[in-house]
Amino acid sequence: MIYKSLETESFEQIHHCFNEAFSDYIIRMELPFEKFHRNMVRNGVDLRFSMGLYDGDRLVGFILNGVGAWHGNLAVYDSGTGIIKEYRGKKYSKEMLRVLMEKLLENDFSQYLLEVIQTNKPAFTLYSNQGFTIKRELMCFRMDKEDLPVVAEPDLDFHCRKMDFLDWNILKGFWNSIPSWQNSIDAVERVSDQFKNIGVFSGSTCIGYGIFDPESGEIVHSAVRNDMRKRGVGSLLLHKISEETKGPHLRIINVDKNDEETVEFLQHNNFVNDVNQYEMILNLKSSIV
Repeated sequence: MIYKSLETESFEQIHHCFNEAFSDYIIRMELPFEKFHRNMVRNGVDLRFSMGLYDGDRLVGFILNGVGAWHGNLAVYDSGTGIIKEYRGKKYSKEMLRVLMEKLLENDFSQYLLEVIQTNKPAFTLYSNQGFTIKRELMCFRMDKEDLPVVAEPDLDFHCRKMDFLDWNILKGFWNSIPSWQNSIDAVERVSDQFKNIGVFSGSTCIGYGIFDPESGEIVHSAVRNDMRKRGVGSLLLHKISEETKGPHLRIINVDKNDEETVEFLQHNNFVNDVNQYEMILNLKSSIV
């Protein structure tokens, strides 16, 4: 078996291996090429710092890493790790990770970030044994749009409109918690043409905003200024997003479990918590693989 960087591999070949590796995964992950490639761009995947497992010339496994800043540190983010079924159970994942970490250390990365579904015990054990620790728990939600509750009109004169410019210095003040890597500001801006942005305004002042994918129904950001909550602003946002998305569902990934206010709001609006993940992190500078 050969372990080497994916920097000379085509996205088409990686995509083929990705779909084969995830064909029996906990969550259905078969993606058309365009969506797969868009996800890689969104997560900042850099093939120079991603690893392939080869049987001769055949790509049979991979670790796809995004590169960027995380809390002020140069970091990599595991955007997807997989091995084709017949190659599992042979410690190839562990060796891929070991070879990759050596390269990351040589290039001065200080943190390695990933998410793992809580019921995926083999993956969780692998990462724990390599020194990754749980940073926080992340909840994912899904809702059938037909189940969105009917709400009364907001108690003040609010209106929604498209936002052509996102002033993050203001909008960050609406957050209860830091978004996960794939919902970060950098991730949003990498694929900004994929999303629609709407704001709720009182006069000319933004008091809430939402960023969403009109094709898939994924809500990437939805936040309301703290002093304007419990006045119907969040519900107004949800209804507007529901109207402007094509599919029958809305989905939100990676809500911080400790953000009880947001979790309660989603459950009140009939979102169902269907998947839970651990966000895990490794300090590369102090790790010995």
